[in-house]
Formats: sequence, structure tokens, C-alpha cells
Amino acid sequence: MRRWFLILVFALVALLMGGLLIYTQYVQPVFFSPNVQLSEPKEKLFIRTGTSFQALVHQLDSLNILEDTASFTSCARYLKYGARVRPGQYVLEDGWNNLTLVRLLRAGAQSPIKLVIHNVRTLDELAGKIGRQIEPDSLEILEAFHHSREIIPDASPGEDSLMCLFLPNTYEVYWTITASELLERMVKEYDRFWTPERQQLANKAGYTPNQIYILASIVEKETLVRDEKATIAGVYLNRLARGIPLQADPTVVFARGDFSAGRVLFSDLEIDSPYNTYKYPGLPPGPICMPEPGTIQATLQAEQHGYIYFCAKADRSGRHAFARTLAAHNENARTYQRWLNEQRIFR
Repeated sequence: MRRWFLILVFALVALLMGGLLIYTQYVQPVFFSPNVQLSEPKEKLFIRTGTSFQALVHQLDSLNILEDTASFTSCARYLKYGARVRPGQYVLEDGWNNLTLVRLLRAGAQSPIKLVIHNVRTLDELAGKIGRQIEPDSLEILEAFHHSREIIPDASPGEDSLMCLFLPNTYEVYWTITASELLERMVKEYDRFWTPERQQLANKAGYTPNQIYILASIVEKETLVRDEKATIAGVYLNRLARGIPLQADPTVVFARGDFSAGRVLFSDLEIDSPYNTYKYPGLPPGPICMPEPGTIQATLQAEQHGYIYFCAKADRSGRHAFARTLAAHNENARTYQRWLNEQRIFR
């Protein structure tokens, strides 16, 4: 009995030693040992749509994310990960083991990104800015833009209103969002912004939400002074009501296409473009920039006054001199032109 007992003890010890050896030599390094090495506590990994498992391993290796790619491959094979690699942005943490990493990637638990949209003038520029932040490139986004007219709310014939869907903001989306999904999201944001109260204000002014957006885009480029925006919007509404061309310099700049030149020349006023409000009456067919929500609100709540004209003040305040008559406006304009010449501002 004693001999059998000793044999049993030795067998158990051998079994435990063998199990410990297997754990330390295979199980621990493959599943539980730290294998993610990062230069920062957290880093982002972007996996593109259509990436194969082999390509993913190569990407992780080339980015020096893994200390040991073989152990990662073994862990992935054991957990049956690799037949389908889910794309997305994944936030990795330094010191993770293979088990944590593979489970994250296998579940497709990507982290959302902060999509920043602001300070944009044209659809090309908008597509470029968005394309640098999500997986679809600018060409894919532009293609979606060109086939999206049917989703634009309240678009009038001849109106280039796709930009009206976009409000300057930071949106939480997945990096893999498609261009069409993004447009659907923007429609929802549009509907959320244009509350019944705002639509009622637009209707009271006699315009659609898109037309208010277009007018607000002009106001946005006319002044940086917040307490002037409602006043300037009131001037433009007065001109529209009386059938007077808007004659807004920012629309001429947009028609010219050169946004770096600061001064509008008399020759610019002859540019043949529907966006040139010196040449064509009424609102332009689309916005000339992406106005801030506050500017849209100021346009909806435009001041009621008798001003028909305004001109930049002859100083660097960014404010404007308002006038009810052409004679008063011409005097303000002459004062401003003299100041520009004195300052040697010719473009």
C-alpha cells in the first residue's frame, strides 16, 4: 500500500509539474502574458474594410504593437478569430494580453470617433474634411453628395441646398460609417435642429429653413460681432422684401472662388454667377459657408428696423455703420474706402 501511495504521489507531482510547464511555456504566453506594447498608455488602431487576418497580423507587426506575433496568431486561432476581421477604430491599451486583444477585435467593439465639421465653404471642402476623419475618402463622399438630392428637406427647384444639412458641430460616429449613412445621420440632425418653433419663425419671415440657412451663411461672413448678426439679417430681409438686390460682398467672394483676397474690386462685381448678388436678385441658390447655429438663430430672430444699407466701419473693430438712405450709406462707404487706402489695403 505504501508503494502504491508513493507511486500515486509521484504521478500527481509529475502531472502538476507537466501542467505547470504547459501553462508557463504555452498557455500563459499565448493567452495571459502582456503582449501589447505601445508608446502611449492608449493608442488607436484603424482596421480598414476588407482586411484579411494575415494583413491584420502584418499591420500589427509593422506598427510594433505586438511583442510576439506568433502568440497572437495562436490565441486568435484557438478563439476562432480570423475568418472575419471586423473593420473599425479600436482603442488599445498598453500591456494588454492576447486574450483581451483578440476578444475586442473578434467582437468588433470599435470605439466611436469625434467627427468635427465646421468652417467649410464648399461641398468639395466639406468632403475633404470629412474624408480625413472617417474611412470613406473624399471621392466616395462627393459621389454620395451628387446622388443625394432626394434626401434634402425643403429643397426648392434650382436650389443647391445639400450644405444646409450640415451644422457645425462635433458628432460621435463610427469610423466605418458609410457616406450614405452619414447623410442619413445629417438628416436626423437637421430634423432635430429645425424644431417646430424654429420652423414657425422661418415661416413667419416667409422663408423655408433652407433659405434661412442660406441667408445666415451670408450673415456669418459679413460679421464676427455676435450682437450685429440680427441687425445685418434684418437689413437683408428688408432688401429682399423691397426687391432690392442683396449686394453682399461675401457672395461675390464666393463666386470669385479666391477666398484669400480680402478686398472686393469693382471688376469682381461683374462675375457672372448666380452667387453674385450684385448681378442676380434674391438669395443665391445655396449657402456660401456653413453658418454657426447661433447665426441661424440670429437670422430667425432678425431685428425689425428701417436699415437698407450697411458698410464696415473705418476702424478695426469689425463693426458696421448702418444707414436708411443711399446718401448716408455713400458717405459711410467713402469714409471706409479712404481708410482702406490709408491702410494700403488693396486686396
